[in-house]
Amino acid sequence: MKVTFEDGNTLTFASGDEREDIEDTADIINVIYWLSAFAAPRVYRTFSRVPPREHILRLLDVYAAYVTKGAHYMAPQFHPVHYERRLPLATRLRELFETWAQPELPQEVIEISRALMEHEGIKPPACGWDAYEDPEEGGIKFEDALLWPEGVPAILNGQWPPKHQRA
Repeated sequence: MKVTFEDGNTLTFASGDEREDIEDTADIINVIYWLSAFAAPRVYRTFSRVPPREHILRLLDVYAAYVTKGAHYMAPQFHPVHYERRLPLATRLRELFETWAQPELPQEVIEISRALMEHEGIKPPACGWDAYEDPEEGGIKFEDALLWPEGVPAILNGQWPPKHQRA
């Protein structure tokens, strides 16, 4: 799948076997955003609400199907990436969310989320996951950039895509 932005830049997503694939790219990106929220406790604690268990379980089911077929849609930020380690971690994370006592995240959820980010080829923030704070961009809070059951609040509220001011 190729996405072209207003400024002409493009972003291409490809499956692990190098063929273009749009089947579940958006869902996987949404799972990755949620994993980064779970990996960063300071960010997660700023949320005004708790994600419904069923919503997270659905996203984790999509993610498990994605890793089962060996897909990876994003260019890794480092090498080597141990993609093969994702399925057991995703399976365990789903087990933890099945019995999750909201709203607090168990330490194991945080650790597995960080490991899954690593095994997707995504580096932790320069300051580290524990110090990472809400990366509000363009007036959009991280919480509003996530996929919730009703959709992505930033899109629903007309905040996305951000309006670029031209000089």
